[in-house]
Amino acid sequence: MTQQREVIMSVIEASGRPLTREEIVKLGRQQIARLGSATVDRAIRDLVSNFQLIGVEFPGQPKRYEPPAEYAHPHFICRECEKVYDLPIKMQLPKIEPPVGFDISGGEVIYSGKCPDCR
Repeated sequence: MTQQREVIMSVIEASGRPLTREEIVKLGRQQIARLGSATVDRAIRDLVSNFQLIGVEFPGQPKRYEPPAEYAHPHFICRECEKVYDLPIKMQLPKIEPPVGFDISGGEVIYSGKCPDCR
């Protein structure tokens, strides 16, 4: 693993929450000033394909990345700063019967409000 990828992974792991590509670049540049956007893009793509990162997407939000979790968990979105946080709660989505013609590929429980920084 290159120094750049080590920094990218350490930034994501240290954050304790899913980060956008832009957040990864910004935080990574605090450790390597010349960390390039293309380098971050390649690293994210490779880390996702190797299952070292997963992408999480929420309606109206940019895609975020986090390490794979040990269990399914809900997320919290701050309505003020729009940061996303993991909630340390084990959960299991209920089984549902989708409408005819629908194919469900996943589900998400999302809570919202204000984070401590925005309260």
